[in-house]
Amino acid sequence: MRQMTTSSSHDQASRRRGSVEIRPMVWEDMPDLVGTFDATWKVQEDPEGGVSRLSAAHFILHYLVGATRARIAVDGQDFLGVTLLAEGRGELCFPQAQEELEQVDQQLSATTLGAQTLDRARQWQLTEVRLEEQCGLAVPPQAELRLFLVSSRARGRGVGGALWRDTLEHLDRAGIERFYLHTDSSCDVGFYDHQGMERLAELKGRDHAAFAGRDPSDDPQFFEGIDDIFIYASHVSDLLGKDGDHGGR
Repeated sequence: MRQMTTSSSHDQASRRRGSVEIRPMVWEDMPDLVGTFDATWKVQEDPEGGVSRLSAAHFILHYLVGATRARIAVDGQDFLGVTLLAEGRGELCFPQAQEELEQVDQQLSATTLGAQTLDRARQWQLTEVRLEEQCGLAVPPQAELRLFLVSSRARGRGVGGALWRDTLEHLDRAGIERFYLHTDSSCDVGFYDHQGMERLAELKGRDHAAFAGRDPSDDPQFFEGIDDIFIYASHVSDLLGKDGDHGGR
């Protein structure tokens, strides 16, 4: 399978922190990413797990579309975390992601629960886009951190901090001055506040339906339990020198 394209020879090198290695993602890492995402954000109505795993694949592929840098943290063969970055320039890591996403969406659409799950995912993604427009990201910063996910197995090992610093140092080398990211209340939102990032937008869960122009009674389980959404942004230079740990998207 195709290995990701990187923007510099420095970026191709793996880094180690103790037994933890940070290296470029390859397509064969997809099952680990999907499995970790699925374990973190399961579709609760799907006890057999097939739709839940397809939903996880949808989100991972959605984040990979447009990504120009993908790095994972591993300990031997054990997957620990990932960062996916879209820099707005350069070659895509995985050009096949769009086609794979369309195939996954077709599989989700084939069942009632799958179609409902796909509609929820697209509703969430559309809400994020509308929030970007509302807070002035129609002309966005130079880069978006599309996914920052740390496995529960890695908590307390400094994996999140190592991936975070790896991303900041790359942005600095690439001459990218400012970036942004989406997160939600199922994640460690306080990490970004602690880092000193600016909160550009916040949408409370109770306001999702009205913001989307939807009747919450159309899907009460989705709208009643939905998380708060946030957008953060910062200048890279303001964050360098700080470190932390995070598990979230």
